[in-house]
Amino acid sequence: MTIVWPRFNRQARMVWYRDYLSWVKNYKSSILLNFGEPFTNLMALGFGLGAYVAKMNGDPFIDFIGPGLLMVTAMNAVTFDMGFEGYDRLNESQLYSGMMSAPILVSEVVGGEMLWEMTRAMLYGGVFFLVLLVLGLVHSWWSVLLPVPLALSGMLFGAPALLVAASARSHEQLFYYFTLVITPLFLFSGVFFPIGRLPHAVQDIIIALPLYHAVNLGRSLILGQVSLANIADVLWLALYTAIMLALPARVLERRLTS
Repeated sequence: MTIVWPRFNRQARMVWYRDYLSWVKNYKSSILLNFGEPFTNLMALGFGLGAYVAKMNGDPFIDFIGPGLLMVTAMNAVTFDMGFEGYDRLNESQLYSGMMSAPILVSEVVGGEMLWEMTRAMLYGGVFFLVLLVLGLVHSWWSVLLPVPLALSGMLFGAPALLVAASARSHEQLFYYFTLVITPLFLFSGVFFPIGRLPHAVQDIIIALPLYHAVNLGRSLILGQVSLANIADVLWLALYTAIMLALPARVLERRLTS
């Protein structure tokens, strides 16, 4: 099968701008929806469970989980947006079909969607970062580099969500992806506990998960624990992103021409 890579040209930027205008109309409820759950987790687990768990991997428990929840916020924001909105634009509002009547390619549509999901990841991750900053949970100037893992996460998780949306035949099928892929990533990517004491076979699986590297990199930047090992995190995220970007355009094109 021929790989169709997203294009990030002027037409793609126009798709980004359309998504931005659509988001602005309901930005308050969108921020509340995507921000509420991780903030509740931070409060309940960080201050609640944190009262009983003094340290996690040598750091206060709330300091440990805060950066992880920040990266989860970015993942969820793009996954649920691209999943539900992508399905709606393809099957209900027929927006993608309408776009095809204009001088635009499917690869440019995908490129624009990925640019928007990068924006969403940095936006919602940035809002959560401000909360961590106010709570005194940011401990290093290295955190100014957070837009790097956030931007990569936007495309990394946005591309497979669009692939699932283009493949799904009903809303219910989207939940298979959310439940069987996103939820395990959330629970087993080092967000709430270090993986060092798990069986080696389980560790090997977790280390292969993209969210693990996003969490590890975000935690290192926020806590000021940057090391050469983080180069591997960046390379893993870049590799995952490149693989994911190669997937949705061909499937979406097939759906639009079938």
